Amino acid sequence: MKKCALWAALALPFSLFSQTINTDRPDQTESSAVVPLGSFQWECGFSSMWEPGFGGNIRSMALPNSLFRVSLLEGVELRVVHQLDRISQRSFGNDEVLSEGTSDVQLGTKIQLFQREGKKTEIAYLGHAVVPTGDAEVTDYDWGMVNKLCISHDVGPDWALGYNLGLDLVRGRSTATYAVAVGKAINDQLGLYFEPYGEIDVNTGTHWASFDAGITMLASDTWQWDISYGTGLNYRMNYTAIGFSWLVLPNR
Repeated sequence: MKKCALWAALALPFSLFSQTINTDRPDQTESSAVVPLGSFQWECGFSSMWEPGFGGNIRSMALPNSLFRVSLLEGVELRVVHQLDRISQRSFGNDEVLSEGTSDVQLGTKIQLFQREGKKTEIAYLGHAVVPTGDAEVTDYDWGMVNKLCISHDVGPDWALGYNLGLDLVRGRSTATYAVAVGKAINDQLGLYFEPYGEIDVNTGTHWASFDAGITMLASDTWQWDISYGTGLNYRMNYTAIGFSWLVLPNR
């Protein structure tokens, strides 16, 4: 069971643990695994991010953000991302709401490219189309694309390593993304991870480097709680998030 807590912390499952929940939250590194065939998974979180802004600090809240995952084919899952956003500015002790509403929906898939019994590496491709369906205050009014190559390694009885390399075509710009997550099983239920991640604007070369860490609690084989904190390394930002994930397995 200790390894199950590790996979829950990092979402780096292998075939032996295919019936235990494996999540893409709370870290930025997306899992290399798909949900089991015929199952449904809901991953839900509440987050608050702070950044400096002109005239006062900017706080962005997701209330909540949800990822829905379902597998109809072996090694392939369909995904829907939905989020409610609230962005406010605090200055002189007052909060002013700048924008509020439902953000653009993301429709996507994750496809397992490499998984072999006895092998310690998994590889998957993840792709999302950003559909301009959001409310007027928060939509980008344009289509976009999120692409990631997701790789994970089993590096020991209590440790795991996962990383992503990606290219996002969103808001009229190209952004290269990366994330590297290291996970450690604390006991049968608790897992800890830490993770450097970032974005690079392909056109200007601007680099935003960040770091986060978090704890997951495996309440059962199909239910997980999480809490995380992140901060900017070469720019000012911090966020906190809490969430849960629920796996519904098919009747057998």
